[in-house]
Parts: sequence; structure tokens; C-alpha cells
Amino acid sequence: MRTWTADASVCFLGALLLLTLPLRWLLAAVIAAVIHELSHMLAVRLLGGTIMGVTIGPGGAVMETTPFSRGKELVCALAGPVGSLLLLSLCRWIPRIALCAGVQALYNLLPVYPLDGGRVLHCAAGLVLPERTAGTVCRGIEGAVIFGIFLLSAAAALVWHWGLMPLLMAFVLLWKKNTLQTNANRGTIGLP
Repeated sequence: MRTWTADASVCFLGALLLLTLPLRWLLAAVIAAVIHELSHMLAVRLLGGTIMGVTIGPGGAVMETTPFSRGKELVCALAGPVGSLLLLSLCRWIPRIALCAGVQALYNLLPVYPLDGGRVLHCAAGLVLPERTAGTVCRGIEGAVIFGIFLLSAAAALVWHWGLMPLLMAFVLLWKKNTLQTNANRGTIGLP
């Protein structure tokens, strides 16, 4: 691996999390995230790929790898959530880590690119549909999912009185999608 980089905002986010979360929960979330990313790395290595760089940002880790076929990319994309879901089997002994891993797996499986679920959707659609049709289908599904998340977030905030946090999380998801998608289109990041 050539480079490991961390965005400067990660330090700010880390400090904010240290101030707002109990240390045990923060450590559990970090351990779950590391296992998730190690699962991706293991899949890349087992499939004969090379990891050229890892960038850690406020939206998570992004790996730059050698290009893969759609089938191999699908396996690499699923590896992280599978690693996270495997931690659920340890909930009796390490419940915090298991809970954090389960939440992380569910979030990453949302069919919104560049999350793992979105990458799986793009790969699977590309395997069974022509390229142009696959792109149209994926954009439609992603749009419907994001619209549904915003509706649920608005209902949580306004009807169920959960505060503004659900809406904030929906905006973070949209921001992450747009930012990483823009960088991927520019060729500055490569997603396995």
C-alpha cells in the first residue's frame, strides 16, 4: 500500500465525538469500523487486487485499488458489511461492538452510491442489464431511497418530535453521496 491519509476534519470530528460520546461507545464504534474496513481489504487481497491508498475522512474510509471486474467489485463491496454483520454473533460477549457493527452494516447497505449497498446495486445491475439501462435503474432506485429517507426524517422530526437529528443525518447522507460521487467522477478516488 502506498499511502494512508486522513482528512483534517477527522481530527475535529474525533474531538467532537470524544466530547459527546462515552469513551466505551466511541471505542466500540471505531473497532467496528476498523473490522469493516479490514474485511474490504481482505477481499481485495484475496481477489488479487492491490490497495494503492486509503483516505480516512468524515464520511468514512475510501480505498483506492486496482480496477476489478464487476463480479469482483461486488464481492469487495459486500465484504465490509458481511464483516460487520459477523460481529453480531459476538453480541453476548461484546454487545457494544456488535451493536455498532450492526448499525454500520445497515447504514452501509443502503442502496445509495458510494455506500457499499450502492456499489453492490451498480455492480449487480451492470451484470444483468446494459450499461445505460443499469445506470438509469440505479439512479432511480437511489433517488427513491433518498426521497424515502427524507420523508421518514421529516416525519421523525415534525410528527414524532425526535428533534432535528434525523433530518441532519439525511443531509449528511446526501452530502456524502454528492461529495464522493463528484470525487469519483473526477478520478480522484477509486472505489473497490
